[in-house]
Amino acid sequence: MRRSWAAATVGALVIVVSLLSYFLVKSTSERTSKREGITVWMNFRDAAGLFQKSRVQTAGIPVGQIEKRELDPLRPLARVTVRVLPNIKLYENALVSKKSASLLGEFYLEIDPGSPVGIVKGERRAMRPLKDGDQIVNIREPVAMGDIMDEVGNTLPVLKDILEDVRKLTAGPIANAAENVNKMIETNSVVLESLLTRVNHVVTDIDQITDSEKTNIRASIQNVRDITDSIKQLVGSSQGEVTQTGNAVRSSLTKLQATVDNLDRSLKNVETITDRLEKGEGTAGHLLTDDTIAKNIEDITDDAGGFIRGITKLQTVVGLRSEYNVLSNQLKNYVSIQLVPHPDKFYLIEIVDDPRGLRKTDSISVTDSNGLHQSTVTTTSETLKYTLQFGYTYGAITGRFGIKESTGGFGADLHLMNSRLLLSADLFDTKFNQYPRLQARASIALYGRSIYLVGGVDDVLNRRAQLSSGGGFDWFFGGQLVFNDEDLKSLLLFGGSTASGATK
Repeated sequence: MRRSWAAATVGALVIVVSLLSYFLVKSTSERTSKREGITVWMNFRDAAGLFQKSRVQTAGIPVGQIEKRELDPLRPLARVTVRVLPNIKLYENALVSKKSASLLGEFYLEIDPGSPVGIVKGERRAMRPLKDGDQIVNIREPVAMGDIMDEVGNTLPVLKDILEDVRKLTAGPIANAAENVNKMIETNSVVLESLLTRVNHVVTDIDQITDSEKTNIRASIQNVRDITDSIKQLVGSSQGEVTQTGNAVRSSLTKLQATVDNLDRSLKNVETITDRLEKGEGTAGHLLTDDTIAKNIEDITDDAGGFIRGITKLQTVVGLRSEYNVLSNQLKNYVSIQLVPHPDKFYLIEIVDDPRGLRKTDSISVTDSNGLHQSTVTTTSETLKYTLQFGYTYGAITGRFGIKESTGGFGADLHLMNSRLLLSADLFDTKFNQYPRLQARASIALYGRSIYLVGGVDDVLNRRAQLSSGGGFDWFFGGQLVFNDEDLKSLLLFGGSTASGATK
């Protein structure tokens, strides 16, 4: 009779919990279906690396997320729809930039909300605030590697033509001009030297003819000689300067010709290499011309890109929780690691120090006066328990199943108050007591998403069991610390700088 009442009690409890869950889910879904904030959209030439629920930032602070991606119905562009927080006001001069989050191909969107007053065509005017469903027209996309290679390919022929023109110029007009300058210098030098020789002869003849007037003429001739000496010095210095200038020009032309020859040889080598690549010669040419290899490389890079994107999007949440069991006057501790590869699913790993210990059942054979018979012995050992569960989130409800405290089990979580209040229930350990172990817990955030106050009840269905036997009803309260990726990075950075300073 007691067993039938217990079964009826369990059935009634399940029905009540199911009805409460249904109304909570319905009310939560109705409340969360009205999404807050506004949605705006923009067009990108390339939306690779942008995914649904990817973050949207302003000055490094998250202000929204990507709602969906689709093709523009009018143009071959990618239309990306973004939902921003209600407190973020956007204007028509807002600017969206696609930025790389890492070297592995993941991107995010950076939004400059704009300003109420902007400059349009050199004039200041008021900017219109954007409404729900409006388009942001100012887009900034990073230059792709393919575009850079195309520009380089278009520039090389132009550079080749310029170098060819320089080579022709240095081999023709400049060389002729230098040769004409050199000839002019040599010709003027000979003429000046001949002129000075004749002047000397004339002075000698005059000296012989005017010997009778030696005194008067000597003074005049001395003056003439002084003049001729000055002319000689002038011509000599001018000839040296002109010769030096010609040598400098000739040296510069020689160096320029050598440079042009080197560039010509380099361009010929590049032309030879490109011809071999076009014909498919050599390893590089085979890679470029063989479609099979290109397809294999594309498949490999797609697989590797998907794997790397999965790794880079993986988030880690570490939790430390302690609970004080009031009736048993004992402390229960948890260390948990939650791996989140996607916003709606996760993997939970927990190490549990349970004061109730780990129970184990053994069958032993006993021989007494009545003969041989078997008995079952349950032993309890102080061993750490572990939890390995997979979780999936739909709306405000999260379902979990797997191993719970070293036994099979499943559980559910209800997220309320923008995930600041978490209601959890777990059912596990169905082997030792009369009923499965039902555990209920409530966690409320006290500071951000890092410090939580925890309270709840344990082993609700086995209220008559004794705590000393490893089971039985108890209630508890405690606290929890939670660290995400950003917190762990800050801790590692602070710890590394402290260790470095201590080492120094």
